[in-house]
Amino acid sequence: MSHNLRLAFIIIGLAIMGWFISPTVRWYFFTSDEIKEESNLSLDEMINQEFSKERIDELNSYKRLRSEAVNLGLDLQGGIRIVLQANFEDYATKSGKSIDDLTGDEKTEAMERLLSRLRDRIDLFGVSEVGIRKQGDDRVVIELPGARDPDRIKDVVLSQGALNFHLLDLEETSGIVETDMVLGVFTNTSKISEDNMILYFYDEKDAFNRRVRGAPVIVKKTVSLPGDALIDAGTGNGEFGEVVVNFELNREGSEMFALVTRENINKPLAIVLDGKVISSPNINSEIRGGRGMIQGSFTFEEAQDLAKILKEGALPLSVRVIEEEVVGQSIGADSVKAGTTALFMAFVLVALFMIATYRLSGVLATVAMIINIVLIIAVLSPLRFTITLPGIAGLILTIGMAVDANVIILERIKEELQRKDSVADAIISGYDRAFSTIFDSNITTIIVATILWIFGSGPVQGFAVTLFFGILINLFTAVFITRYIYEEIIRLRLVKKASFLFI
Repeated sequence: MSHNLRLAFIIIGLAIMGWFISPTVRWYFFTSDEIKEESNLSLDEMINQEFSKERIDELNSYKRLRSEAVNLGLDLQGGIRIVLQANFEDYATKSGKSIDDLTGDEKTEAMERLLSRLRDRIDLFGVSEVGIRKQGDDRVVIELPGARDPDRIKDVVLSQGALNFHLLDLEETSGIVETDMVLGVFTNTSKISEDNMILYFYDEKDAFNRRVRGAPVIVKKTVSLPGDALIDAGTGNGEFGEVVVNFELNREGSEMFALVTRENINKPLAIVLDGKVISSPNINSEIRGGRGMIQGSFTFEEAQDLAKILKEGALPLSVRVIEEEVVGQSIGADSVKAGTTALFMAFVLVALFMIATYRLSGVLATVAMIINIVLIIAVLSPLRFTITLPGIAGLILTIGMAVDANVIILERIKEELQRKDSVADAIISGYDRAFSTIFDSNITTIIVATILWIFGSGPVQGFAVTLFFGILINLFTAVFITRYIYEEIIRLRLVKKASFLFI
């Protein structure tokens, strides 16, 4: 490759990398903490806090900037990690099969649908880089870097989203007395007719603002209106300014709702979510048009979460939390500090070794290392990559690999200087001889990194990605950038003796 062509290739490459790394630099170094915090708000939360349209547009632009920047992982900025166990028995029962009759394809399809629904729900929290992945055949790992409210997230994740409307049996409910209850549980099942079932209100909250089981209520087993008739849901305000959830039904649901309300005027209708009665409004008149509201002493966040769950629909599989981890922001900050310190120390020690061993050539190799790290981050930006501690380990290892390539080149040049009088000829010949060796020594590591990338997950995959791109960029800096610098030194006749380059 000619000298000018190499220069053009370097300029184009660096310009592209500069464009890619720009969002990361702007987000982490030129965006205030206040704006970063506000950009985590959802649109509904911004409207509720009475942000102006101009302010909302500005924050949305920062959201886009954040999405284009390299993200810090759970271990670096804190957050929440939850492992869910899916239950295929309920799924098989709903399908009219036993769990042994479910095929592998059916289970895979159900898990994919579960992952999709969970992603849609968790988008509500405005977390910049949500990590949701399948683990084994029946587990889901959810990582939410930057999330700070585990109870709210678990409520949204664990809610099946099964909403149904049941008519309340006033006569049997009013017949419940204190002696029918044992520790808050209704035990006198003889009072419940065959067509009815016992449920409980969940409209009261404890000292920690969690909904707790309240009074029992007897409702009709027959579903008056199934939740799958809902096509839209959102937050709103009731007659007295209280927060409510507005919903809209499809055409079939609208007709069914109108019929139920027309035939049961002055009767209560229980709204049941996942087997919990959240409210039981009285039917005052026929409701047409397929629109209604759900009241239940909601906070704005609760109403927002419920609307999101109803809008996205029920989960295809029931799930339970089997592992939960909350990483504090201070712990994440400590990890960032430790990782940055390790990266800096690795760079300084390697740079000192190279300069002490190879003098000016060691300085050029150090410059190549700096370019190497910057270019790696630039490449990771458009990939929406999340840097974790293993990723930082990959960066540190890349520094060693970069030095390894430069050491091979410089040793080849030193060998050529023993045979040739011209420094220029020795440099060109040394690079030509070193290229094949560098390529062969790095290709095996690239293959291993690729395998880890494809078959690994989580931290292993993060390590593999940084290592993979680090090696490719190392080849670029060693073969193109440092060689171009040496060619410029030769062309300008800055070095005439080998002692200027080496000790």
